[in-house]
Amino acid sequence: MSAEPVRPTGASLEDEFQRKALASGRVMVNQLAILAKVAQMHDLKNEAVVNSAQALLNTVSSFFEDKKSVSLNLIGEYLFIEDVRIKYNVEDFANFDFLAGEFKKRKLGSLVFNPLIDADQLILFVNIFLTAQTDTDDAHNDLALRIGTSGISGISTEELKPPRAEDESEKITDAASAATRAYVRVVLRVKELFEGIAVGEPADIRKLKRAVQSLIDSVYKSEDVLLRLSAIRRKEDLFPRHFANVCVLSLLIGKRIGLSKYHMARLGMAALLHDIGRDNRPREPGEEAFESLVDHPRAGVQTILKLKGLNEVAVSAMIVSYEHHRNVDGTGYPKAIETKDLSVYSRIVRITDNYDAVTSSGIYGSEAVPPERALKLMSGRAGSYYDRELLDKFVSAMGLYPVGSFVMLSDGRPAVVVSPGKGKDRLSRPRVAAIDHDGGAEFLDLPGNDGGDKLSIAGTLDPQRYGVNIYRYLFLN
Repeated sequence: MSAEPVRPTGASLEDEFQRKALASGRVMVNQLAILAKVAQMHDLKNEAVVNSAQALLNTVSSFFEDKKSVSLNLIGEYLFIEDVRIKYNVEDFANFDFLAGEFKKRKLGSLVFNPLIDADQLILFVNIFLTAQTDTDDAHNDLALRIGTSGISGISTEELKPPRAEDESEKITDAASAATRAYVRVVLRVKELFEGIAVGEPADIRKLKRAVQSLIDSVYKSEDVLLRLSAIRRKEDLFPRHFANVCVLSLLIGKRIGLSKYHMARLGMAALLHDIGRDNRPREPGEEAFESLVDHPRAGVQTILKLKGLNEVAVSAMIVSYEHHRNVDGTGYPKAIETKDLSVYSRIVRITDNYDAVTSSGIYGSEAVPPERALKLMSGRAGSYYDRELLDKFVSAMGLYPVGSFVMLSDGRPAVVVSPGKGKDRLSRPRVAAIDHDGGAEFLDLPGNDGGDKLSIAGTLDPQRYGVNIYRYLFLN
């Protein structure tokens, strides 16, 4: 007699669904957001709309192997498949933020799919979704009524509920997620600012100011997360990230010198707009003319004068835009008619702009310098180029081996620095991801014990020579 097949237990079925929800939920959210965006731009019979609907249908249908229905839920600021919170990458943020925002406008808490769903119903639904009432108490009722009278049988909805209470572990995770959202939102707002300037439309930057305020909150709660985000380099959004990085790093200095929230807000906006007068596109070595480069501080002041919504921070932003390539010894550009002290905001941005630019390939039209070498070069110019005290504060925030440094440990293993160290030796004892032969990682707080010997950093390495993508290790832990 043949043995009975082994059937999954209730617990293993739950585990299997959770794995599927984590993997496919992220895909579903991206696909639904893309379908909505494509449907806004094209006729509903357009091939792009049809293909987007079919891709979403394939993902949704995969859940019906295990369940009779599946729900996409908005709870607080997060999206869930059933009760499994969907995690997303930085690159996914725009779609997640868009979809969560559209759910909120329509008071939509749950979107429930069942096996009767097909591609035509998805297209009809997204058209109803986009044309339904928003931002009214009756928004969900309007959406539900339209769906109910449309003949759609494969989708139902539930109204948005108040956010649930959080326990302490959720608060920690949420603080990290909030920091990611704040950072990526700033990047997106900078992109919008560029687009407006490019077509000659005076930009209203009130959204940018709100995004900076969220970033300030995260500086006090999730500094390590922001350091990891600011270490990532992507060619496709190199300059928006540069603006965001200079803002983050400047706020870290502001935090360490005890600036008030009011002055942190002014510093953040000034740092974010420091290079607004420049031709912000990636460039090859030697591509940018020196005359154009030295003129961009003046162009920045003129551009800021055209922006709407700056009010009290306009003066700080213009001063920093004008002064951020001036050195504390009076050299640099534009040349001053008379020597005077730079504003504290300008001295901070002089440091953070230079650091982020030289550690990025394409900002200054030169090859990227490793983070730890950049700090050494800058330290050699303390008191002439950079304010010595502020540079010391910056180094204390970054560590001698900043996040993103690729190093060799004393036991011979390569490692990626993922956060600054703690305690009295924090500058030279960061947390690292020690890379195994199979590409996996062991996370260590240096100094760590390995066979009785204390691990330390023996030197630095070139990640390109080793073929290592350091960014994949920054968010593994």
